Amino acid sequence: MLISACLIVRDEERLLARCVRRLRGAYDELCVVDTGSTDRTAEVARRLGAAVERTTECNGPDGKILDFSAARNAALAMARGEWVLSIDADEVVEPGGAARIRRAVRRTDAPGLRVTLRDGAITWRATRLFRNDPRHRYVGRVHEGVRFPPGSPPVRDAPGVVFRHLPDKRDKEGSNERNLRLCEAEVRDAPGSARALFYLANELRLAGRYDEAVARYEQQLALGGGWPTERYRAAHCVATCRFAQGRHGEAIDAGLRALRLDPRYAETHCVVGDAYFALGEYEFARQWYKSALACGAPPADSPMFVMAVAYDRYPRAKIRACERRLRERRAARREGGP
Repeated sequence: MLISACLIVRDEERLLARCVRRLRGAYDELCVVDTGSTDRTAEVARRLGAAVERTTECNGPDGKILDFSAARNAALAMARGEWVLSIDADEVVEPGGAARIRRAVRRTDAPGLRVTLRDGAITWRATRLFRNDPRHRYVGRVHEGVRFPPGSPPVRDAPGVVFRHLPDKRDKEGSNERNLRLCEAEVRDAPGSARALFYLANELRLAGRYDEAVARYEQQLALGGGWPTERYRAAHCVATCRFAQGRHGEAIDAGLRALRLDPRYAETHCVVGDAYFALGEYEFARQWYKSALACGAPPADSPMFVMAVAYDRYPRAKIRACERRLRERRAARREGGP
């Protein structure tokens, strides 16, 4: 048995069949852990050929999920394949993915493989394929990831394998509400964890609680730990928070700090450009949009969230907007206007 597909589910009767049907051909065994469904999810899973186990040990006293890693590790305990494929019920594998998954695991000596994930215009990479080894287990209450033993060979990419996120949150706890609850619990458990602070700050930002988010990002940056991409991302997100608040000078300062950490991401060049644009400094803004275009493409070695439009379409449109505003300004001056 080569590949065990592992899912954790709860009240996913509307989405589970879509996920599994799009995954056909990619797995030899389907393992499903139900964390407390009240609908027909388990029945649907069994009809699709899954082995199903139910556990609520990952939930809190209120019945809500408390630890995603505990649930995922319960699914791993069911797996008998050489490789584990981890996917969520609200994700689908894009066409051709099953054959690419098979090829990728047969041709690599890596302990794990990253796939590309897409949610609207946002893309990122995550380790969703890994060898079924008892040392490979999930960690983290939320935004959980597979931990490999120290000294393991590097994780590599699975070329062309794309999972698309297509959620349906009807009658469910909202993702931001749930993630805030779990991230706050993680920070209480490990107040000195840069990673925990980073993810809590992200959820606060998504909730529009910008000052609280900035405070957590600054805590993370002050620790100096965590992944290098997370330090850059924290500084970048401080810039986006300040821009969202209309504090454009602070957004520029924060963006410049992010670019000192890593200048390769066009998203930050665009945020600085946007701040100058909002201040009416169209020549400066235009230069920053040009530097966004000069980035060319997202860094190939980054697992971080990227906005593809920031590398081409968005800065090109904003350069045109800058040039239009500059022409209007010059015309107004010729006519004796302000």
